Amino acid sequence: MVNDDMKITIITEGSKKMGFGHITRCLSLYQAFKEKGCSVKFIVNGDFTIRSLLKDTEHEIFNWLTDHLKLFESLKGTDIVIIDSYHADEELYSKISEFVSLSVCIDDNQRINYPEGIVVNGSINAEKLNYPQKDEIKYLLGSQYIPLRHPFWEVGEKNINTAIKRVMVTFGGDDLRNLTPQILGTLTTHFSNLKKTVIIGRGFENVSVIENLKDEQTELIYYPNAEKMLEVMFRSDLAISAAGQTLYELARVGLPTIAIGVAHNQIHNLENWGEAGFVEVVGFWDDENLNRNILEKIELLEDRNRRIKMCQNGRKSVDGAGAIKIAKHSINRYYREKISLRPLHPDDIYNIFDLSNEKEVRKNSFQPEQISFEDHEKWFNKMFNNSDNLFLVISIQGDFAGQVRFDFEDDSATISISIKKSFRGLGLGISFLDESIQYLKKNVPFIKLIKAYIKENNKKSLKLFEHMDFNYKKNVIINNNNALEYIYKIRD
Repeated sequence: MVNDDMKITIITEGSKKMGFGHITRCLSLYQAFKEKGCSVKFIVNGDFTIRSLLKDTEHEIFNWLTDHLKLFESLKGTDIVIIDSYHADEELYSKISEFVSLSVCIDDNQRINYPEGIVVNGSINAEKLNYPQKDEIKYLLGSQYIPLRHPFWEVGEKNINTAIKRVMVTFGGDDLRNLTPQILGTLTTHFSNLKKTVIIGRGFENVSVIENLKDEQTELIYYPNAEKMLEVMFRSDLAISAAGQTLYELARVGLPTIAIGVAHNQIHNLENWGEAGFVEVVGFWDDENLNRNILEKIELLEDRNRRIKMCQNGRKSVDGAGAIKIAKHSINRYYREKISLRPLHPDDIYNIFDLSNEKEVRKNSFQPEQISFEDHEKWFNKMFNNSDNLFLVISIQGDFAGQVRFDFEDDSATISISIKKSFRGLGLGISFLDESIQYLKKNVPFIKLIKAYIKENNKKSLKLFEHMDFNYKKNVIINNNNALEYIYKIRD
C-alpha cells in the first residue's frame, strides 16, 4: 500500500448521449488506485444518468471542457491525473499535464499527440500500432493493459456446455443503434427454445419495445452492476454483443461471442478480436444481411469444440490485471523521479529496525529470527562506524523507503537490499538497485565486482537481480539455507 497522501484525479466523460464506456473503464482504475492506498476522485463531464455509476466514489460532475477555471481549481494537490476523453484537444491535455506531476492518457486510436507521461491503449493488438517513440512517454499497449472492473480481476474457469441453451444479448449502456429489439426478435423467431438474457442499460430509449418482444424464454436484466454482468456471462453459453469495452469482459470470462460493430471506429477491434479467435464477426449495425449472418454464426457455434477454442483464446488475451498494472506503472513512474539516496544517519536506527523485522524481510534473510532492539542497536552502531561498508538509506519525497548495504572485501562488495512494505510490488526495486550501484561506482572507485547472495526460493529477488544483468555464478549454502551467488562487474 502506498501512502494515502498520493492524490489521483480521473478526468473523463459520459452521459446518455455520449455513452458510458469511458466511465466504466475508469471505474476500474479508480478501484485499482484505491487498492494501492491512494486518494482518488473523478471529474466527469456528464449528465444525471451517470450518478448511479459513480455511486460510492468521490466525484464532481461538470463540463470541464469549457469550465477550465473550475477544472484547475479541482486539480489542485493532484499528483497523478488520468485523462480519458474523445473530446479534449491537445492544448488542454498539455495544460493539464503541466499542472500535475504525472499525466496518464487513455487512448484507443492514436487520437492526438499526447503530452509527456504515460499513454495507455488496452485494445487488442495495440502494441502493433505505430505510436511515435518518445523518451518522455511510456506506452502501455495491448489487451494485457485493458482496465476491467474489479469483479473481473479474478474469475473462475468457464464451463462450455455441449449445446447452446442460453444466449446473452448486450449492447452497452445505451444501445446506440437500437439493435436489442432486432436481435431479440430474430432469436425469438428462429430459436424459440433458446433462453435469452437481455441486458438493458440506463441509456436505453427502446425499453418498451424490448418488453413487448419478451417471451417466456426471455429474461430482462435492468441496469446490472459488474457482479451481475459476471454472473450472467458465466451462466450463458453464447453472447451477442457490440464491439466495445464489454468484449474485454466477455473475453476475460471466456464466453464465446458474436460481435457487431456499432461505430465505424470499431473496425480494428472487430478485426483484431477475429484474428485472436475469440469472436465471430457478423458485420456492422447497418449491414443488410446482419440477421442472416447472426443465424449462420449461431448454427456454426453449435460445435462445442469451436466454442472451447474461443473460450481459451479470450482468456489467453485478457488476464484481468490491466487496471492494477496501469496503477503500478503510474505510481512507479511518479515515485521513480523522486528517489534519493544518502549515507546512513544515527536517526535511521528506528526505521532500519522496523524494516528489518518486517515479515517479508525476515523470511528472505539468512537469519530469519525476529531481532530484539538491543541486538539491533549493537549491530547498527557497528555498521555505522564501519568503514568497510557503504550503507545507503533510500527515500522517496523524504519518506523512508528502504536500505541498501554494500560490504567491502578487497575489490568486491556484497550487496543486500530491503524495501519497506508500503513501497513493494510497484517495480521500484529496479530503480533502487540501479541508483545504488551508480552511487557505489561514483563514490567507491576501487570496487570492481558486486556479489549478491539470494535464497533459492526468493523468486522476486532472483528476478530483480537477473533483470539488472547480475549473472549466476554458483549454488552456495549460507546458514543452512540453499542460496545462489550472482555477480555483476562494474569495471575491469
